[in-house]
Amino acid sequence: MKRELLVGAPVGAGPGTRTTVDADALTTHGVILGMTGSGKTGMAIVLLEELARHGTPLLVCDLKGDLTNLFLTFPELRPADFAPWLPETAGEGEQAAAAVAAKWRAGLAEWGIGSEQIAAVKNGVHWQLLTPGSALAPVDLLPTLARPEGFDPDLDPDAARAQLDGTAAGLLALVDRGGDPLTNRDHVLLATLLDHAWRSGQGLDFATFLHQLAEPPVSQFGVLDAETFYPARQRQELVLAFNTVLASPSFATWTRGTPLAIPELLGKPAAPRATVLYLAHLGERERLSFLTLLFSALLAWTRRQSGSEQLRALLYLDEVQGIVPPSAVPPTKPPLLTLLKQGRAFGTGVLLATQNPVDLDYKALANTGVKLVGRLDTENDRNRALEGLDLASPALHQTVAALQPRQFLLAGARLGEPKVIASRWAISYLRGPLTLVQLKPLVGAAPPAPAPARGLSPPLLSGVEQLFAAASHLRPVVLLEGEVVYRKATPSLERRVASTWSAPFAGDRIAWEHLAPASWTGLAAQMPPGATLAELPANARELLAAARDAFAAEMDSRALELLWHRELRLVQEEGEGREAFVARCQQAASAKLEAPLEKLRRRHEEELRRLEERIARERGELERDRAELAARTRQQQLTVVTGVGDALLTGLGALLGGRRRSLGTVARRGASAARQVAERERLAQRARAAAEESEQTLTALEAERERLSAAFEAECAALQAQAAEVASQGVETLRITPARKDIALRRVALAWVPAEPGP
Repeated sequence: MKRELLVGAPVGAGPGTRTTVDADALTTHGVILGMTGSGKTGMAIVLLEELARHGTPLLVCDLKGDLTNLFLTFPELRPADFAPWLPETAGEGEQAAAAVAAKWRAGLAEWGIGSEQIAAVKNGVHWQLLTPGSALAPVDLLPTLARPEGFDPDLDPDAARAQLDGTAAGLLALVDRGGDPLTNRDHVLLATLLDHAWRSGQGLDFATFLHQLAEPPVSQFGVLDAETFYPARQRQELVLAFNTVLASPSFATWTRGTPLAIPELLGKPAAPRATVLYLAHLGERERLSFLTLLFSALLAWTRRQSGSEQLRALLYLDEVQGIVPPSAVPPTKPPLLTLLKQGRAFGTGVLLATQNPVDLDYKALANTGVKLVGRLDTENDRNRALEGLDLASPALHQTVAALQPRQFLLAGARLGEPKVIASRWAISYLRGPLTLVQLKPLVGAAPPAPAPARGLSPPLLSGVEQLFAAASHLRPVVLLEGEVVYRKATPSLERRVASTWSAPFAGDRIAWEHLAPASWTGLAAQMPPGATLAELPANARELLAAARDAFAAEMDSRALELLWHRELRLVQEEGEGREAFVARCQQAASAKLEAPLEKLRRRHEEELRRLEERIARERGELERDRAELAARTRQQQLTVVTGVGDALLTGLGALLGGRRRSLGTVARRGASAARQVAERERLAQRARAAAEESEQTLTALEAERERLSAAFEAECAALQAQAAEVASQGVETLRITPARKDIALRRVALAWVPAEPGP
């Protein structure tokens, strides 16, 4: 049966015209892009409501806290239903609640939605709210160490490898370690231990896992023994890192609650579930770890299903910044990309949302078949979005530039021609982000009773979350969790600082000048027995209510200082010291030398080649001159000997009575011999002069070769010295202050921390 999702209406169409999307189109995955205020979250909630109405199992990852609004569905639309959830900006009392209820009733009536349709969303699936890492509705990570159902490396090695790599990467993210599964030693060790246990049909618990890290049951890693591959002393560092996490009191919440098992989260075909995983309270490390394990478990579950062209389940992820980025490879990226590539064959869809298209790897964009593009701030954002979604055209660019809030360009291969739609009115009350304290009624949990503390109880501050350290003497501080984005046009950079900060009270004010990253962990919702509390300012509630604006003002006045090199266009990386940055500048400057050095080298080689050719020719000439000189010398010697012999023979003939020769004849012969001797002497001298000239020329050429090599070395050294000077002298300090719109807080709480001196 076809499942039509009512998502909106065409902009400019007549009354009653509606736009629907076939739910099965989401097997090709989807993406929603839009700046803050574009209505992106509202559109996502509308899609999720429609899927729930049709009984589609959902996994909703709520990174900001506003998708918990899916639980605020009121079939009767009574003011009393809305009253407990009104934000402070809506006002107080029955009148404010009645106004909101009337607004929602009128908005839904325009779409023909009444109690029956609201109830269908509320009852189409079993809604389940979980808060991983929190005692409110915890999620148990232990099932991720258990042997997965259907794990068979021989039958499906790719699926087994993906499960091993995903689990290992998720665990390593807990201790902020990990890397390439093929080359990172930590990853190889964990994956091998898991593989060894699962192949033998066993699962692990965290204690056994820790012991096996210290003493691996596997003796061979590749061709190396365990000690050579990963010495025990170095393994101990990894063991200590995990043990520190496991020993933290806050980690206990990760070992109880709903198991991290996909059947527990999605339910069964006859009893589908929609699980909202509230992650807004987690730090980046815990969030990446949990999402990696979740994606890996969903991928393994997906591969065990039969092939299907119908949507079997949907994973929704809002604000994907840092989860599947284009350049970095966080542990969440490989399993999520694999889901995008392979999920469609098994009926598992993925829906992603983000404010900025640069947050998404192009491979993720290329694998989305349903595309919803809302308002985007800049022309660059629009260009990136449309090009990444294969929608680039002048007409569509103009269309997106003209979009108003709650308007979206809807496109997709299975959706016909691109069209602009206005999203329908959300059934859920869009109250905005909720805190952990505000979620308690949604999971059926009552606020914890404060423990007695020598007759003292925590101050009752309605609507304020209070957390307590495990100490006997506690003092109050303001605890703030959020993200600050530092942007700069020149050089073009963006730095996101997600952290938890604290600021102490000073009299009747918050000492914002002492705002600093919080150093306390393991804070709990219950006050430790017997603890005593320092005095809390009488105006604490007002101060906490104004803390968001005050925090923004404080951060707006604080600059992020980074080193940068204008000529080399390099900016200091996070965690990079000055020496490391200067070294990187020197490497970059040296890299820029490659072209001029290569040009210099080619010129030198060409000059040297020509010179070597001349030297070779001159050596050949010298050899010929020396041969000529030797020949002339022999001829000269032979001429002298021959002349002397002829004279002796002539004289002897005359004395012995031979034919008489006149004195004139003898004289003529003597003169002829003298001339021959003189001629051959002249030729020998000329040959000797030619040989000496060749020797001198050859010596000069060889000296020129030495000079040429020395000049080449000197020019290279000069270029390198110039590069070193550029690298060291061009480093500047860049100061960046965040804009107010780039300062976001997810959480403001009153924390009671040890009373010893501290921030």
